Amino acid sequence: MTPTTDVLVRTDGGSWQRPTSEGYVDEYELQRLLGEQPSLIEGIGREAVAVREFSTGVGPADLVVVDTDGTITVVECKLARNQEIRRTIMGQVLDYASRLAELTPEDFQRRWSAQNGPSLDQLFEGFPDGQENLAANLRAGVFTLVLAVDAINEDLRRIVRYLNTHTTAGMRLLAIELRRAVHASTEILIPTVYGSESADEKDARPASRASLPASTTWTQADVDSWLRERDPGLADSVASLTSELVTHGFRVQEKGSGVFPSYSISGTSSGADVTPLSVYCGEPAVLGCNFAWATGAGEEALGRYLDDLIAAGAPLKRDVIIRAAYRKRVSIPLELVTDPDRRAAFVAAARRLSEPLPTGMENA
Repeated sequence: MTPTTDVLVRTDGGSWQRPTSEGYVDEYELQRLLGEQPSLIEGIGREAVAVREFSTGVGPADLVVVDTDGTITVVECKLARNQEIRRTIMGQVLDYASRLAELTPEDFQRRWSAQNGPSLDQLFEGFPDGQENLAANLRAGVFTLVLAVDAINEDLRRIVRYLNTHTTAGMRLLAIELRRAVHASTEILIPTVYGSESADEKDARPASRASLPASTTWTQADVDSWLRERDPGLADSVASLTSELVTHGFRVQEKGSGVFPSYSISGTSSGADVTPLSVYCGEPAVLGCNFAWATGAGEEALGRYLDDLIAAGAPLKRDVIIRAAYRKRVSIPLELVTDPDRRAAFVAAARRLSEPLPTGMENA
């Protein structure tokens, strides 16, 4: 294998030397590594399960991962020595995702089981929304697509950056470089992720804006009208959430992007502007928990906000958000606000973020 890293190793204070071997024998070795521990991929939890060679109808996807919150990740593995890496890997992962989006939950389960995939029923034990979220993600074609390689080149960076910039939040694209070295019985893995920031910057909106002028600005009334046509009860709940927050000093910030209506809810914390929540219509409609838009509140306040949302039943991955230094904007099902207790808890969480408690009062 051609050396791919600049890693040097030594044993018991001896001289520094190159590892015994570097890189991968073939793409299956990289696939096997991620299949055994999918949490090596950014955003995937430790409990997530994976299936290798998942049948899509146009060929097997190298890896399909399902997490406890029902998120679906499609992984395609390629080595840098493959001269067609940028074309082949992108075409394959997009083709596989388009085929998955046509599967019913029952079809997905059958194909998962055909590859001896771990029990999804067991995966979702203790996570009551997981199965429902999995079905919703399949219906909406909402996936994370991961290009797993031994070395990221500039062509791949350009493609990832472009697609994340010009597509909706329904498709999150990452490239993960897993540089590997082996020395005697020790394995060394150096993971590098590219694309997280450009993916996080996307609004939860559909891909096409061709039918709208660039200056389109949605209002709260637009959101209410869109929701009310489809689910009056949900519209009432969202209106109540917004009204309660406005009563406590927040303001509605109207937005100008996306085919579907949306707006954000903003306030201040320690003199800094914060935008903790956003409402996005669409299929599905979601509530955005905007940690990245509230970093001015400070790490302590953001940590409390995260804990408050999780305690209220928001399906958020605490370790992932903290590891990203809170620079995350995470979407959760908008239907959660129809529960009055949960809605009140969301309001209380935003208020505590906007008005940090004095030192020593956190548990009062």
